[in-house]
Amino acid sequence: MFIKHFKQICLIAIAVFTISTPLAVTANNHKTDIQTQKVNKKVSSQDKNSQNLDRQTTHLIKNNLPLKLQAKSALAIDAKTGQILYSKNANQALPTASMSKLLSIYVTLQAIQAHKINWDTKVKITPALHALSVNPEYANVELKEGHAYTIKQLYQAAIYSENAGAMAMGYGVAGSTQKFALKMRQAVKDLGINDAKIYTACGLTNGEVGSLGFKDVDSNAENKLSATDMAIISMNILKMYPHILKDTAANTTKFENKTMLNWNWMIRGRGYALPDIKVDGLKTGTSDTAGACFTGTAVKNNHRVITVVMGVHHSGQYDPSRFVQTQKLLKYVYAKYHHVNLTANQAVSEMTEGRNDGNIYVPNGKDENLGLSFSDKQDVWLANNQQFNLQNIQPLRNLKYKGGIDAPIDKGDIVATAQVKGTKYITNNDVKLAASNDDDKANIFVRMWRSIMSLF
Repeated sequence: MFIKHFKQICLIAIAVFTISTPLAVTANNHKTDIQTQKVNKKVSSQDKNSQNLDRQTTHLIKNNLPLKLQAKSALAIDAKTGQILYSKNANQALPTASMSKLLSIYVTLQAIQAHKINWDTKVKITPALHALSVNPEYANVELKEGHAYTIKQLYQAAIYSENAGAMAMGYGVAGSTQKFALKMRQAVKDLGINDAKIYTACGLTNGEVGSLGFKDVDSNAENKLSATDMAIISMNILKMYPHILKDTAANTTKFENKTMLNWNWMIRGRGYALPDIKVDGLKTGTSDTAGACFTGTAVKNNHRVITVVMGVHHSGQYDPSRFVQTQKLLKYVYAKYHHVNLTANQAVSEMTEGRNDGNIYVPNGKDENLGLSFSDKQDVWLANNQQFNLQNIQPLRNLKYKGGIDAPIDKGDIVATAQVKGTKYITNNDVKLAASNDDDKANIFVRMWRSIMSLF
């Protein structure tokens, strides 16, 4: 009897398991379907926004209408050459707020490169640094008084906009927050920026950082740079320290036991990411005087740009307006321009398809007209209907001779510079031109004959 009942119990258990298992799987599948729908809805929303931006951009370009950004100033440049792709009041100095931390990071990375400090250098937190870190108006994480943090920890906190972290990082680099601000001033001068106003490592006003600021300076004094200045700083960071992109593209970072969220909402996985343009840096900034600001960098088809928007009106720290304006700017730039690749040793006349003869005058050479070619590889952005051409071909100063250049010349020698017609740059970026062939000096009789003929 026991065995009979045991068999029945086993059969019932098997039946229940057989029935319940599909139900459990179905429930899990249903949960997964809901999650997938949420993700798809998010992706679909981003795709729809991207398509709307594409239509707006196409309308502007097709009708030759300007892009009107809702920002006090804005700029877009090629990240390597500094070629200007869009500009609005780009040389106007404005408050930078937390975008100042890009300069702080640049100075810190310079100090590490010079072996003055390293990533493991410890910084002991002073009472003033601690007080700033717990001020609810300016703080993200607490820096414990008397506790030592590494430069690496403070660097990561600065990227994620921790004000006290940036100030402590500067304290560790220079020995005081004021001395670090002076280093920041020198750093921008070294980059050719002579009118910057720098007071704090974090972008708060001189008064907001209390005793960490300058005693003899007005409490309302704050960091001011132009969009062009921010672009120059970013260009140099990307050139010298490209690893920063790994840090600025991460959604989160850990500071001790606290997870810090990246304020850049355009990186992958965030609500204002563009599906066709990868944004992977650099830094936001917000304050009452600065408005909403964002210095970003993005890449599409292996062509990287830097964008800056400053003084964007916003209704609070969670207002996405600066990202909306940056989206418009990126779409416009990538749609309006195409790339022309200049390759080393390529003849100028070939590249310009005869619009420019690509020659330079050699008064005393066997060949009076020497063919020119590009000395190295370079990318140039041209508007969609723009044809490539050069202007202002000028001989190098040490080669100038009677309105041309002095022979003899060897093939491959850089002999002249020029500008690409219709382009502008934030810094000098002349195209270097080389001799396509050797050109020896003509004999004395030929040179004498040319001199005589020049009199008539």
